Amino acid sequence: MKRNKIVGYGELLLRLTPSNHSQLIDQATSLNLSFGGSESNIISNLSNLGHNTKMITSFPNNSLGKSANRFLRSFGVNTDDIIFRNGRIGTYFIEHGASLRSSKIIYDRLDSCFSKEKVDDKVWNNVFNNCSYFVLSGITPSLSKECQDNVLRSVKIAKSNKVKIVFDLNFRRNLWNEKEAFDFVSKIINDVDILIGNTGSISDIFGYKYKSSNNFLELENTTKDACEFISKDFSFDLIALTIRNQINATYNQLGGLIKVDGKYFNGKSFEIDIIDRIGGGDAFSSGIIHSLIKGYNSQEIINFSNSCFALTQTIKADINYFDEEDILEFGSDDYSGHIKR
Repeated sequence: MKRNKIVGYGELLLRLTPSNHSQLIDQATSLNLSFGGSESNIISNLSNLGHNTKMITSFPNNSLGKSANRFLRSFGVNTDDIIFRNGRIGTYFIEHGASLRSSKIIYDRLDSCFSKEKVDDKVWNNVFNNCSYFVLSGITPSLSKECQDNVLRSVKIAKSNKVKIVFDLNFRRNLWNEKEAFDFVSKIINDVDILIGNTGSISDIFGYKYKSSNNFLELENTTKDACEFISKDFSFDLIALTIRNQINATYNQLGGLIKVDGKYFNGKSFEIDIIDRIGGGDAFSSGIIHSLIKGYNSQEIINFSNSCFALTQTIKADINYFDEEDILEFGSDDYSGHIKR
């Protein structure tokens, strides 16, 4: 039987942003409400690209939880195994950067219902039936002991069902420190099939030392060095790392590379005006998974994923709303921003 399901486990948070895109939170008198979260962004993106997906998470049994559930379902994500319980939804506030002022995220997620939920083994055994990929990130185990236990159990059961593990390092220093991250990630890293991240996350978790640069070619070479560094101790089917040359908060050069079977593949980079910084890496991750399922060759994989990465940064919100045709067209040589008639 062909496996065709992609499962994600992680927290979907309430996203609040000043209604005026350029305002500070201190200035805002109204906030736009949406939802986002690394694993759920990847799963929603893959649903948009036509894949069979399911999300395992937990929501409060109130209007916010029901709205979050509808948000996932609006993309076609299967939410049948989502757990509703008493508690609160995790929240994050985004203050968009401009010019030399950085974007800023404030988390309010302590003791969320997701962080307190223990997922039963029966759920994992059920969801990994006919599953091809399981999506995790380093954010989830940073939230609580319960989340760490869920990740460890889910990885063990997924591997016993021959499911490929996709792990985005996603280090967040305001959620845990470098040693805590290393100690936990070391428990699952040998079970990871596809590792996703960037030079910074490999540095933070595994101690890779590098010099920052504003030159994209130098960043690309440093990213290859980071790949070599992590490959010395661990083996993966594929390593995919994003590259971001941040000229300022609203103008970036974006790209990435993959390592497959000891060979490196660099994709096209894009210089773009950033509309919304959040969700670009998740779009890159979903591009990798989509390309693997579609049977793209290695060069096509990184070209498509880089296009997802860049294109998502040109719209508001965490989700990549573009379909495969849009992404492939953007990745062609003709992406000058002319009007399509």
